[in-house]
Amino acid sequence: MAAFPADRRLLLAALVLCAPLLQAATPPRPPASLGQDIVLDASSSQIDYGANRLTFSDVSIAQGALRIQADKAVASGTGLRFDDSRWEFSGNVRIRFETGTLSASQASVRFAGNRIAQALAQGAPAEFEQKLPSMARPVRGHAGHIDFNILEQTIRLSQDAWLFDGRNEISSQALLYSIRDQLARNETEPGSTGRVHITIRSDATGETPLPPGGKP
Repeated sequence: MAAFPADRRLLLAALVLCAPLLQAATPPRPPASLGQDIVLDASSSQIDYGANRLTFSDVSIAQGALRIQADKAVASGTGLRFDDSRWEFSGNVRIRFETGTLSASQASVRFAGNRIAQALAQGAPAEFEQKLPSMARPVRGHAGHIDFNILEQTIRLSQDAWLFDGRNEISSQALLYSIRDQLARNETEPGSTGRVHITIRSDATGETPLPPGGKP
């Protein structure tokens, strides 16, 4: 099959980017970790009974293939309950999922129905990477804020969002990326002055580009 000219590939990339995420023909497959036990491990813990506050150091919370690690975790007003609670993680936060990782300086994690449901990560910047056997190079992205919806398997990048999909570099004020479908779309608010920038890279070097600013 003949290769598309660069200008036509750019048009196709823009159409995919600005279109809604494709809907799967069958209902979305839930993350493999759902329904499994939640396991907490920490080097130390502190309980403030007066404030109903739990503090853990060098902490890891895992559910199946999903794991959250951080220097510190705090749960206020919930105790060790995961049916409906929000935990605050800080310091070297790393979230590992089946096909990749998300790292940040801090994250607010919501538990619902005894499942790890959502993570709101912040960093300078927060970063994620997804590796798939079918792709020669990983999908990578970074932004000031990353909203990882674990149940829907989507990652929303906002505040100087940057995404590399294995070949194309995409930058905007906000992007939504589907982990399941490996598709992205622009999430910039209508009427905003923010613009979408797409760079279609040559495969000649085989190298993964650095994000803007040169940080690996």
